[in-house]
Amino acid sequence: MSLAASTAMRFPQPVRVGDLVGRDVLRPVESQDVLGRVRRIVRDHNGRIMVVVDFGGFLGFGARPIVVPIDAMVLLGQDMEIVAYTPQQLRAFPTFSGAGVSDAAGDTVIKVGLAKPSH
Repeated sequence: MSLAASTAMRFPQPVRVGDLVGRDVLRPVESQDVLGRVRRIVRDHNGRIMVVVDFGGFLGFGARPIVVPIDAMVLLGQDMEIVAYTPQQLRAFPTFSGAGVSDAAGDTVIKVGLAKPSH
């Protein structure tokens, strides 16, 4: 199943880009480990929405930015979860350089799927 098809099954809701920046990004398991924080929302050269996540590190130190498709993420209350990739897969993502993308304006409305709590 494609990421877009998976997102369509999660009741996508309209959300302002500016309301997503700064949210914690959780792992979708009962322990709800924090994987990082949303740094920016960008569009690639094809117009796809991507989320720049400060990934890894400890208490914010040593984190590196990676880019994750919005269709791989869901809203969970005030947080977001990455549901399409494991932490091991995310560790293999290249460090985000900013080349070939533009920032989505804070008042841009995008659709993000919803998740129910894992516990």
